[in-house]
Amino acid sequence: MDQHVNPAGHVGENGKIVRGRRSWTKVEEDALIQCLTNIVTEGWKADNGFRAGFQRELEKGVRKLLPGTDIVATPHINSKIHVWKREYGVLSDLLSKSGIGWNSTTSMIEVEDEAVWDGCKRWIEIFGKDRATGEYAVDPIDLVNELYRNVMEQKEDTVEK
Repeated sequence: MDQHVNPAGHVGENGKIVRGRRSWTKVEEDALIQCLTNIVTEGWKADNGFRAGFQRELEKGVRKLLPGTDIVATPHINSKIHVWKREYGVLSDLLSKSGIGWNSTTSMIEVEDEAVWDGCKRWIEIFGKDRATGEYAVDPIDLVNELYRNVMEQKEDTVEK
């Protein structure tokens, strides 16, 4: 039987399509970011997201930058953008917390309050080996919010004494 490869996977020995996770290379991610920057400049971004058809435009742009690539709008580009948006949300929420900021000189997140960092270290000890699907997994946003509440409670306790 001929082994046909397509964007959704490949035909396995039993004739069924076998799907797997696609790993993006740094070059591919950089190409997609360049294309995203281009479509924003070209007016594809609206107030609440991108206009319909933007993923096809990204696919065309990536194919132009990386001839012969197997990257397609769905599922590859759609999935990558979904992951990036989720990661951006976590980072944005983290940076909005009091005592945590971005140092543009060193390009690093800084924790201004030692108590916040001590709380982070405790959470790392407790949850450091978890995965997002693990039984004891913690959503990073919930983790930061809980940490922030604990620090604020400790400060209130200190002030009351």
